[in-house]
Amino acid sequence: MPVASAWRRLPAANRSWLLVNALVATAAINAIVNAALAWIAVAGQDTVPLWGAPLVETSVFWNVVGTLFLLPSITCVLTTTAIRRDVRRGSLASLDRLHRPAALPVARWRRGVVLGAFVTAVLGPPLIFALAVSGFPDLGTAQFVACQTAFAVTLGAIVTPPIALLAMADPHPGALP
Repeated sequence: MPVASAWRRLPAANRSWLLVNALVATAAINAIVNAALAWIAVAGQDTVPLWGAPLVETSVFWNVVGTLFLLPSITCVLTTTAIRRDVRRGSLASLDRLHRPAALPVARWRRGVVLGAFVTAVLGPPLIFALAVSGFPDLGTAQFVACQTAFAVTLGAIVTPPIALLAMADPHPGALP
């Protein structure tokens, strides 16, 4: 089904939730949180290398891998919680007619781990390959913070709408973990 047709068939409240919460609010939250975390992570470092030992110094490689896993995982927990609350309150329609993969856990934390692992497995290798062959330079701390923030906002814009749609497709949200 074409995306435009599927979009029009969603209830107006669900479309609004996806635009306002899954895109705009998530972008703002990811910008603030990831900029702060990136500044904290590079405290005391003059430059941030592409490669580095984990837990010894911040590096672009480990930051990309960590963001690929943690951002979808945490986003899943928070987004699913908010959507289930809104469905229970009646301000958002359950989309239980949508197909939700049966193998995907219903529990928020387990689903988040599965989605984080999936995103890391799918996007990690091509991103790391691109960084490796591009001759990506060491970054200054401000450059690293800017790149990390842009990466997190972009990744959030990619993963949050599908995560939200999966949560909207959950059966009987009032009784779910």
